Amino acid sequence: MKRTIRSIELLGSLLALFATTSVYAQGERLEALSVRPTEVLEQAGRKSTLNTHFLYDVLPQVLPLMDDFSIDRTLKRWASASDPGVTLEETIYALEVGGASTADMVFADDTTFRFTIDLTDPDVPVVTRAPLPLVQLTVRNVTSFPPEVTLVDAWPAYTIFDTLQSLPEDTLRFLSPPLVQDSLLVYRVPADDRTYIMNGSPTPLVLWENDDVHVNGTYPIAPPTVGVATFDGLARTGYPYNFEQFSSYGIADHLTSVPIDLSYSPADSVYLSFFVQPRGLSGDSEAQPQDSLVLEFYAPQEDAWVRVWRTPYYTSDTFDQVLLPILEDRFLRDGFRMRFLNYATLSGSFDHWHLDYVRLAEARAFDDTVIVDMAYVEPASSLLQTYTSVPFHAFEQSPEAYMANSLSLPIRNLDVNDRFITWRMQAGIDGGPVFFETPPPYGNNTSGNASSVFNSLHPINSGTAPFFYEPSLSTDAAFWRVRFLARTQPDLNQYNDTITFVQELSNYYAYDDGSAEMGYRLDAAGAQLAYRFDIVGEDSLRALRIYFNPQANAPPEPLPEDGSFFITVWSSLSPEVVLHRNFTFSTPQYKQEGLNRFVEYPLDDTIRVAGTFYVGWTQTSATSMNVGFDRNRNNQSRISYKVGSNWQQTVFQGSLMMRPVFMAAVDPFIGIPEISADGGIMVVPNPVSSSFRVISGTDTPVRMEVLDGLGRVVLQRMVMGMEEVDGSGLRNGLYLLRVMNTDGGDLRVGRLIIQH
Repeated sequence: MKRTIRSIELLGSLLALFATTSVYAQGERLEALSVRPTEVLEQAGRKSTLNTHFLYDVLPQVLPLMDDFSIDRTLKRWASASDPGVTLEETIYALEVGGASTADMVFADDTTFRFTIDLTDPDVPVVTRAPLPLVQLTVRNVTSFPPEVTLVDAWPAYTIFDTLQSLPEDTLRFLSPPLVQDSLLVYRVPADDRTYIMNGSPTPLVLWENDDVHVNGTYPIAPPTVGVATFDGLARTGYPYNFEQFSSYGIADHLTSVPIDLSYSPADSVYLSFFVQPRGLSGDSEAQPQDSLVLEFYAPQEDAWVRVWRTPYYTSDTFDQVLLPILEDRFLRDGFRMRFLNYATLSGSFDHWHLDYVRLAEARAFDDTVIVDMAYVEPASSLLQTYTSVPFHAFEQSPEAYMANSLSLPIRNLDVNDRFITWRMQAGIDGGPVFFETPPPYGNNTSGNASSVFNSLHPINSGTAPFFYEPSLSTDAAFWRVRFLARTQPDLNQYNDTITFVQELSNYYAYDDGSAEMGYRLDAAGAQLAYRFDIVGEDSLRALRIYFNPQANAPPEPLPEDGSFFITVWSSLSPEVVLHRNFTFSTPQYKQEGLNRFVEYPLDDTIRVAGTFYVGWTQTSATSMNVGFDRNRNNQSRISYKVGSNWQQTVFQGSLMMRPVFMAAVDPFIGIPEISADGGIMVVPNPVSSSFRVISGTDTPVRMEVLDGLGRVVLQRMVMGMEEVDGSGLRNGLYLLRVMNTDGGDLRVGRLIIQH
């Protein structure tokens, strides 16, 4: 089934979602994510339009090998010709005759002629024609590597008219020759020379020669260690392999190792083991047996991939360990490789598999399932009580009120023996020295932890030495780097013994951890979504940030970007009391330059909120909109929706990726100062229906810029005094207006409302 979908710039055509991808409840549902934009996608889109191909050198590996995906060991194939060390390896030309190519080659694909015209008798001209010389032309398709080669008959891309009584002869060249010279530039990228400590010795960091999979710590359920490689229906760009057909199906992601020296004999007892889990917290809700995970081995002398293991899709919340012997001589050779691949629906982030703790070594046995390792199980995201972020000025007034009493982080002992395990915490301004470290004695676990998961308790705002982020070390906004470290001996892998995150304190409240596992949607005109927040005192609410996952709807339903809503703020839902509703409507917008990027939706007017309030929207149509849904932090009790006459709590456990934004001196979201409530720049009139005047407070020429909610400049010009500016080309909504001097420094910043 084909779908007609409009383009929205680089986002391109998005995919439709059928019922099998959804989790339904009355009036609401969760959707599998459609798209997961790669952070380097925008950079890749700016590359040269020339035909280019990059050959990536890799360093071979030797046994033993291990990857638990606590760090990303995949090769990122986003090289550019201007990157350090990248060299031009070869220029492959599309057209070649007799082993030679020139830049100006053009040919016709049908016979061309020389016409001879004899005007001896002007009344009866004699015209004869003779074919121009035929050549055997080698044609290469230089849009791919290696190019496909064909041999064709070709002729000069012109016709000659030779009038015997008139010199010189005339040559009529083709305006659009069928065969035109082109080229493919082949570059070589040097091997990544970083190393990874394995068994106390450095080994090449890069183990996997491609980056189709998504290495993450938030998609799985209770993995063996923090971090997995997720297989789905999205390509390395984060966009579907095939978004033209929802039902498209086939091989999706690959995870292919670099060459490995496997010069061993069957007696050396070489085994490969790994853990797998289907679906986890992401992917669609229906287990389909054909959506399988496959393992293949490469036989170097045969130059062939051989399928050695496969599992159909099944339903499980646990990770299962697989242990495979490598006995065949065809694989036990230098240059061996292994690759995992999945069969999936190719039109979105469906049919997930999570791979963890891959180990390849000699001297193993059929029952060698024990791993002498201790590790954190999941990432951490905040030391705050309830929230993952709060405004800096609110925190500054009462730091103790916002810090969590303690934090409990799961640690897994994969060994069958009890271990003496200690843990501690460090914190400091990001990029600066450690400001705080858990005072000794550090936390520890000494018994009963064999083959189990236990919670490591970290006192925060409690105990003999409470910790809180020190406001005096920052101004207007703070970014603290927090590390949790666990230690034991012996320990196979120390990379999974540390987890870290950056705590932001700037101008918004957040419950989510910044990662969407699914998308949340309502499907009725007039439907309302409300998200509860509780603050100390009162504050000035000016905007709402939302992460909408780029996602499409099944025809004939309109696309999400055709949906619309009014930002709404309530002080109570029972009885329902609306504090504010935008008079300008908003539509879902998507950022393509990376994963989980929020878009800011300003309120038409800054409003005062205090104590408990709710932020959300009122839908103006039945068009489904998909706000990111974090399934790792449960704030179900704070999410309410109304489809009809009554408010009800969501049935889904998780957090909406929706953040209220407050007035502050600095806004890290767009990197420019905010204004105080009284303005700081005068726009007359405001709201603006057509034109307006900017009173900038200076008599010299200055540059004026108008920025939309994405931080994009939509209008700019030089102004002086009270010069009139035409705003008729701007859409209705709230904009940021700034006036700068000729050096680019901000003189004034204000807000502009367009209301035609």
